[in-house]
Parts: sequence; structure tokens; C-alpha cells
Amino acid sequence: MFRRKILVNIEATPSCPASCSMCPRDQIADHGYISLDTMEKIVAQIESDYVWEVDLAGRGEPTIHPQFHELLQIMEKADAPTNVTTTGVTFTEKNIRACVDHVDVIRLSVSSIHKSTFDQVHIGLKFDKIWRNIAALAEAAADKVIVHLTGGPVIYDHLPETVEHLRGLGYSELRLLPLWNRGGDIETSQHNRRRKELMECLEIAASESEYSTGIGKFKLLFNMLAGKVKNRQYCAVGDGSISISYKGEIMGCFQDFGHTSNIGHIDSDDLRTIMRTRVRQLGRMNVCEDCNSNKVALPFAMFASTRRKDSRGGDGKRHLPVI
Repeated sequence: MFRRKILVNIEATPSCPASCSMCPRDQIADHGYISLDTMEKIVAQIESDYVWEVDLAGRGEPTIHPQFHELLQIMEKADAPTNVTTTGVTFTEKNIRACVDHVDVIRLSVSSIHKSTFDQVHIGLKFDKIWRNIAALAEAAADKVIVHLTGGPVIYDHLPETVEHLRGLGYSELRLLPLWNRGGDIETSQHNRRRKELMECLEIAASESEYSTGIGKFKLLFNMLAGKVKNRQYCAVGDGSISISYKGEIMGCFQDFGHTSNIGHIDSDDLRTIMRTRVRQLGRMNVCEDCNSNKVALPFAMFASTRRKDSRGGDGKRHLPVI
């Protein structure tokens, strides 16, 4: 029998200094910070036989937590690889050092080296400051960073420049995010053909492929088929992770920014049990209505390779897709 592994997403805070265009922050009505006690309780339940990674992220910017360094020290005790997801907005030298010393992976969300595109996506963030922080992070720990290129089709025109600049700084692990409508909040066409062509041409991977890397594509397929037997509306994307709010609430799906699918609490529930019983709820919750995550992300998670082959044309030159 296959043992399914998940990513555990822990919310440090729902607060964020940015209002990025693809982020449904209008659904967030609460604010606060996770306590060190709650963090300890979560980490105590993490075991590597069912968790492939622990991610400090959630709906907000984790580096603004007043006890950020202490959170990382607690998370380091988890029996699984650890990660922090950030825009780099509060990457002081102390914060960078904490990430370098206490986590295995830093996931950096970046939109564009083109200022007008950056300003269009990362509303509320300062272009020059963020790129100075990105350069400082590269100098300290480029080998620990996975760059998430985010913002959707609006970043595509200048994506080659952004990729070239990031690689010039020393970043080698670059992933292109989809622009899915979290719980139906964002209505947009996916431009999947252009996305695929850009990934092949620029030799970057789909961010969704990290899930199949974490558990293996064969196990991912097996778990998806097993889930469909239990629930015809089963969502493999939602099943890939468990999200825990700063209050300790366990969410039905990481896409639930409004927290309408509370299915437990870390004080009273066991994460393994939640993981098993949630299968019948996925695809049936309120947040699942109109959500396209399963259609958009799953094909890339299953079939997108993590390293692209040569995309040179017959004249020996590399060609960008013509749209």
C-alpha cells in the first residue's frame, strides 16, 4: 500500500504589506500572528513518513512576524524538510541569516525585472528595495532558493529579461506559476500554450512539478485514482497539502483565503486523521465552486519535467514563442 505524502503549509500571519494583483486579499477579514506554542504543537505532529515538506507561508508575508527567527528555530525541529515562502519585502540581514541557518529551502516570489510590470503585479511593494533584497539573498544563499515567477500572463512579455537577470545573480532553480482562480476569485484565461512554450524555451519548470518531485509522479497518479474511487469530485491539487492558520485552524484547502472550510484544529485534531478523512470532502466544499486549480495545475504536476530540453531552432538559435 502506498503512503501518501503531503506538504504542511503553516500560516505565520495573514497580514502582508502588499496587495498583489493575483492575491484575493479582499477575502481576508482577520489579522494576527501565530504563537510559538501553536507552532510547537504543529511541529510535534510532523513526521517524514507522511510529510514531504513543511512550509511557513499561508496568506501573508511570514518575515513580518515579530518572532520570525524563533518560528524558524522551532520549525527546524520538524521531521521533514523545511521551507519559507516570501516576497523578500522584509529581508533584513538578520532575516536572511535566519533563513540560511534554519530552513532547507527558501521560495522567493518574483514577478518581473521590468518596473512597470512589477508595479502592476506587486502592488504596494517598492521595486528597487525588493530587487536589492533579492540580490542580497542571492549573495547569501542562492543555492537554497527556488524562485517562483508569479503574476500570470502579464509577466510573459518581459520574462526572458527577468530569467536572465535572476540567473545572472546566481539563481538556478526557477519555476513558473500558473494564475489559477483561488476559489473562483480570479477570472482569467490561463494562456497555457504560451506558458508551456516559455518554459521550454527558457528552460524553466512549472511550479506544480514540485509536488510530483516531493512524492513521485507514480504515487501522485495512484493517489489521484484512489481518491476518485472514494469521491468522484475529489481534487488532487487540494489533496497535495494541509494548511494551518495562525490560529491553529486546519483548512480544507490551501486555496481557501476566506477560511470557509475549517475542518479541524491543531489543539484537538490529528493531522494524519484529517488527511485521511478529508479525501471525501475535496471538491465538495464551498471554496471548490468555480475553482479551476485541479484543471490548471494537475496536468503540469503530472507531466511537466523539472528540466527542459534544448529548444533551439533549425538555425541553431534559441527562439521565443511567437504569439
